[in-house]
Amino acid sequence: MSKRKQSGRTKTQSKRRGGDPIPWKYCFLTLCCGLILVIGFFFAARSHFSSIDFGIKNSRLRKQIDELESDKRRLILSKEIALSPAEIKKAAKKIGLTEMSASNIEVYRPNPNVVKEKAKVVEKPKLEFLDKPAEIKKEEKKIEMKPEKKAPETKDKPEKAKVQMAKK
Repeated sequence: MSKRKQSGRTKTQSKRRGGDPIPWKYCFLTLCCGLILVIGFFFAARSHFSSIDFGIKNSRLRKQIDELESDKRRLILSKEIALSPAEIKKAAKKIGLTEMSASNIEVYRPNPNVVKEKAKVVEKPKLEFLDKPAEIKKEEKKIEMKPEKKAPETKDKPEKAKVQMAKK
């Protein structure tokens, strides 16, 4: 029988291929890369679902803004209607006010006797705020209004001058 030719392989090459385990360095590196990949997927999913949640909240807020703007327009319209002259007249009639016209106006003519009595009333003096009390002011005015008569001064009779001054 013929011998088969073996390929250029040596015994050492065949042993490695079949029975040698993979070194721990490569296993640990593969595990770390897979872990990083899985963590990245979780972060991407988290950001995706949070953006969907923000979109839902945003649409709710837009609906609320639209409702508030329509309420604002409705309130402005009702305010303008309430401030219209026709509505003000209706409200005034409800509370009992009447419309003013030339025929409704009563002219007030005072009684001539009353006018004369009011003219006789003495006006109250104006109060003055100074450092001195009011009584002292009155005394000063009285003194200033009456001119003083000076007694003749005599060198011979000083007693008469004192008596005249005391009488004043």
